[in-house]
Amino acid sequence: MGQAKKMMMEHEDNINVATSYLVEIGELKECEAHGEVYGGDTTDWDSNFYARVMADRNRGINGPIPWAASMTAREFTDLLNEAANDHSGDGCGYCAKNMAD
Repeated sequence: MGQAKKMMMEHEDNINVATSYLVEIGELKECEAHGEVYGGDTTDWDSNFYARVMADRNRGINGPIPWAASMTAREFTDLLNEAANDHSGDGCGYCAKNMAD
């Protein structure tokens, strides 16, 4: 496997764990019926959001997000922002489609 592909796959894995983390702390929502994640709006985060997530990151490998321990603060916040922007819908698309039918 080429280095570029390996880096891309690692980035996708990081996006997935960042998405799960954002769901866990209540910043994103997950449809119980379909598993679709939605609700990402980085402009809607409260003023304590970055302090809270940085505290989680700074706890290192013993904290709630050991996968972020090796990242710089900027890499971590950029990853969270990207994960949120990837799931910026207002609701589950499958549920909306079923309601429309």
